[in-house]
Amino acid sequence: MKKSHLQPKKIKKIWEIVEDVPFADMILIEIYTGFRPIEMAEIKNKNVHLDENYIIGGTKTQAGIDRIVPIHPEIKPLITKRYNSENEFLFNDYNKLAHNVTPLTYDKYRNRFKKVMTYLDMSHTPHETRHTFITCAKNCKINDYILKRVVGHEITDVTEKVYTHRNIEALIKEVNKIIFI
Repeated sequence: MKKSHLQPKKIKKIWEIVEDVPFADMILIEIYTGFRPIEMAEIKNKNVHLDENYIIGGTKTQAGIDRIVPIHPEIKPLITKRYNSENEFLFNDYNKLAHNVTPLTYDKYRNRFKKVMTYLDMSHTPHETRHTFITCAKNCKINDYILKRVVGHEITDVTEKVYTHRNIEALIKEVNKIIFI
């Protein structure tokens, strides 16, 4: 089955419930950052740089580990609201039995995602948010090399990989071009 992405009308529906449905914000943050689902669950608060508008995160590939991912202006309020320097991770789960905050595992993340999709009567997978980010970035014509760097894909072009140096401001400028709705 071919993966899909969330169309603008569906993204708008998520925005409409973000204040009322737990973890709807998580889905929007994933859509606007391109993080893989497991990468979302593992974002540490110490790697969230709100004043500088970026997050350091990522796993899986050498190009994807600890990469700089700009915070799109649309989701900055969501991240600011989630951010709590007393917690290790940006996304947490409350353990009712132990009365404490625990990290959000991938399974818990997937279950939260599924609940939001059920609430909205949608059938998307967590990874489709990454498809959405990349598709929208391409449609908004952001620089291909910056896109690869943001999503953690390998850059094979020697000139770009070795000799071209992109600063955080360049990454932010390109990602801010993306319009989802």
